[in-house]
Amino acid sequence: MSDSLSNSSSEVYLSDPMSGDEEGVRTEDDYEYGDAPEGNVNDAPEDARNTTGSGLPKLPPRPRPASQTRNAAVTAAVPQNTQQQQEGAVEESPKVAKIRKQVQGFRTDIYRAALRLRYPTRSTMIQQVMFRLGMAEKIHLESQQQQGDVEGRAQAEAERLEVLGEPLDFSCKVLVLGMAGVGKTATLHNLLGIEPLSGYHPTDSVQILRGEVNGIGVTFIDTPGLNPGPSCQADNLKILHAAKRAFQKHKPHAVLYMDRMDVTRRDQADVAVMRSISDVFGPDIWFSTMLTLTHGGSPPPDGANGQPIPQESYETQRSNQVQQVIRLVTGDQRLINPSCPVENSPNCPKTEDGEPVLPNGTPWRRQLLMLCLTTMVLNEANTALKPGDVGKKKKKAMMNPYAGMKMPPIGWLLSRLVDFRGPRKAPEDEREIPMQDEINRMSGDEKAAALRKKRIFLKQKAEEARSGEAAVPILAPPPQLGPTFDSDVSSHHFNVLEDPTSVLVRPIVGEGGIDHQDGVDTIHIEKQGVLRPRGQYLGGVPCLAYCQLTKDKDQFACQSQVEGSYFHTSGWASTMEVNGQTIGRDVLYTSRAETRLKTGKRNKLTAGMIVSKLGEDYSHPFKNSTIAYGMKIDDRIKITPNAKLRTSIGRVYCKAAGMMDHGTAAAADLRLRPDGDPSTRLLIGGSAVFQKRDTTIGGNIATEFRLPKLSGRGGKSDTIVSANSSYNNKGNGTIATRINSHDYPQLALAMIIPVVKALWDGIMSGENDF
Repeated sequence: MSDSLSNSSSEVYLSDPMSGDEEGVRTEDDYEYGDAPEGNVNDAPEDARNTTGSGLPKLPPRPRPASQTRNAAVTAAVPQNTQQQQEGAVEESPKVAKIRKQVQGFRTDIYRAALRLRYPTRSTMIQQVMFRLGMAEKIHLESQQQQGDVEGRAQAEAERLEVLGEPLDFSCKVLVLGMAGVGKTATLHNLLGIEPLSGYHPTDSVQILRGEVNGIGVTFIDTPGLNPGPSCQADNLKILHAAKRAFQKHKPHAVLYMDRMDVTRRDQADVAVMRSISDVFGPDIWFSTMLTLTHGGSPPPDGANGQPIPQESYETQRSNQVQQVIRLVTGDQRLINPSCPVENSPNCPKTEDGEPVLPNGTPWRRQLLMLCLTTMVLNEANTALKPGDVGKKKKKAMMNPYAGMKMPPIGWLLSRLVDFRGPRKAPEDEREIPMQDEINRMSGDEKAAALRKKRIFLKQKAEEARSGEAAVPILAPPPQLGPTFDSDVSSHHFNVLEDPTSVLVRPIVGEGGIDHQDGVDTIHIEKQGVLRPRGQYLGGVPCLAYCQLTKDKDQFACQSQVEGSYFHTSGWASTMEVNGQTIGRDVLYTSRAETRLKTGKRNKLTAGMIVSKLGEDYSHPFKNSTIAYGMKIDDRIKITPNAKLRTSIGRVYCKAAGMMDHGTAAAADLRLRPDGDPSTRLLIGGSAVFQKRDTTIGGNIATEFRLPKLSGRGGKSDTIVSANSSYNNKGNGTIATRINSHDYPQLALAMIIPVVKALWDGIMSGENDF
């Protein structure tokens, strides 16, 4: 999310935030909290670690308040120069003052949480959070006046409230995802102080774990483990959709993604799991995700020199491996998620007060809890400090506006919007009868002839309707079955007669079929006709309805469409279309409307609009979800009788959770047909799609013609040659040529080329597959 406080690179470290600090705090300008450069958060000060003696850490003393008495603590909360600053300050608007007070409350809450968890208040994590809050407050609030030492006042106030024993209205909700068997539930039990179960007990459903840690309320959404591999994708989607329902109900502030420190998958099985997470929750979920690596106390492997690599290098290497997969899934190479190793073994070293520590001496429980709490504060501050919405009432903060929401495919909608499509036409015999407005413009003799032809046509249709004669069935076209070496060809199973006026059902052969099988995995159902009252034989609404169903062992897909056109006059037609298709477990509903008007002898102008909604988890289109809408205009000009130019431009907007995305597309093509040769066609076209983060510009050229007869006596043969090529600015392109011939058997010799190439490759590689 571009405006998220926890991952915004445009609003941080405008100057050195740590100048003047005496402690070793990182100040690099190229990373921020939530974006640790080494991928870990073992940032406790050196004085908090003890590398001598037993190897157990010597915990820092609990920070003491500024004064030892209650009255002195109250006095310490108000610096001496506060009154002077208030006297010389410029009066702020009530809205700005309210937001500034809210941000100051965030600072106080963070310090109070650190005091309760005995976490160093001068650590890198706390310092970066305070700097981020200060920079965001200065940039987003209307007033730019200086507020003095806001961090010092917040820390003093936190100490005062802790001395007074005031309750802390501060809680955090965290969604937990990860691989199966990595120890997600054990980690949550350890954090909440729940007695661990003996043995392995896999989580089989989404569970809500609530508890308190030193008076801080924590809620975890524990989920069943995900399994790597494409065969487990269906089970993973069921788990993720159940987790999403809990996500929408409880609205967590952060996400923990768990994996094992000592397990590395070299087959990129993690990619399919993380893509499934992005498909269900949206890719922006990773911007509020923290990596948690269990078995953090496992011994590191040996390096190139035969000696174990350092523990810190081992942690960094493993977290970077997971980070690279997340970057691959999100497409953002700048994303850096904080990571924290954990160790749930009963043999894990502990401090004097029972706090488990990692081999480097870091108490991982307080480290992980502070990560969750600071992430929650930054996201709530992002909601409060949203530019342009100062003082407006906000809903309770979530991870980001797009978290858990999916966006309709804007690129696909743009291409569909600017696609050149004409209205549906009436049956061919009806097109020979001129419409009434054309008859009215005719001269006397032509008008009489046209009316006579129309009466004869209507009389003939009426007689056919009274006789009740059914349409003559025709043989259905056979499916294009794949090549096979079987002697028993099964194509005769599909020889059926079809009634053109009834519903057509046809099989479709999928790609990559297996030998000895027909490969049919899709059924196409179609119905064409004209909607008009009974007894009317001209006019009406030509329409088409079809549904295409695909089902195999792993997935189910459905695509359906209903389209109809109405001709107001001979030069004015309107088209309406409703389309629905599945995208995984989601359904994309799209409605399109166009009207085309003939503005001249050689010109046709079209205006249209499109509306699309994405129904998640097979939901209906009336459920509250993201919506996309757009408009277009295109023009068709007949330059010459054999040359036609078409241009189109459209724009689509997508609205989700108060945020707006948009894109623009343009397309143009030139169709040429030489004189005296209706079988030859040439198309030259181009298109461009402009979106917020991407621009695609491409072009294509296609042609089709017939070869001359082999006898050389002139004329065209039945050999049809089709060729097309395309290329875009992404470096993607295709070149394809297809020849369909019954006159040139010599063309079959072209099959020698791939056979020779296969033999040559086999000989040169030294492998014998025969």
